Amino acid sequence: MGGGKKSKPKPAKELESGKKEAPKKEITKASTTILVDPKVMDQIKKDVIKMKFVTPYQIYSKYNLKYSISKDILETLSKQGLLKPIKSGRRLDIYVPAA
Repeated sequence: MGGGKKSKPKPAKELESGKKEAPKKEITKASTTILVDPKVMDQIKKDVIKMKFVTPYQIYSKYNLKYSISKDILETLSKQGLLKPIKSGRRLDIYVPAA
């Protein structure tokens, strides 16, 4: 009752030596840039120094930014030396002012 499986005919391989392979496309990664107003960035720098600890959620909720952008901001501030990472996990990073 089930009937047999119908197999598709396989395409014949081309054995012509004159054909060239198509050039492969190069994949370039887009560089991520933080698109935040410089006034807002200055305000974040001032506020971060006064806080006991800083999480991306605090920046996200206070300045109405995307969560990923707030994570990037805190990462760049730690590279600049304003913040020091205390605890980093899979989901949450906690920073403390460096000075």
